Amino acid sequence: MSPYKNLLDDTLGAITSFGSPVFYILIILVLLKFNVSLAMPLLGALIFVELFCVIIKIIYRKERPVEQARDNIYNKIDANSFPSIHSARISLIAVMFSLFYKDAPTIIACVLVVLCVGYSRIYLKRHHPIDVLAGFLIGAATALIVFYIIK
Repeated sequence: MSPYKNLLDDTLGAITSFGSPVFYILIILVLLKFNVSLAMPLLGALIFVELFCVIIKIIYRKERPVEQARDNIYNKIDANSFPSIHSARISLIAVMFSLFYKDAPTIIACVLVVLCVGYSRIYLKRHHPIDVLAGFLIGAATALIVFYIIK
């Protein structure tokens, strides 16, 4: 096996964590100190996205590219691929940041992070491309709705 493949696997494994609950909890904690007007709507939107995506996963069972065990209730939900909750979370965060800060460097950084997380989910065989796209759309739509409600 190529050492570059191991490096790519490790790098994309780290990048995928930007869509994880640990990452968004850290974002919320930082924002609570520096920008409460963004932190609270973002927290509410993230909770909504999490619940909405879990409900879809319960209703619509779609296997991941690499099949997972379904030995308990958590694994039964987590084994479903559609939609990608990582992609929904990072898309939501990126769109909210882009709408709040509206500067080119923030928007470019957000787009790049979203694309990298989406690619990592496919590369790591956690999702099919349509799962990632659906997650992006759910996250972005939620961000737009929340942003325009609070503005």
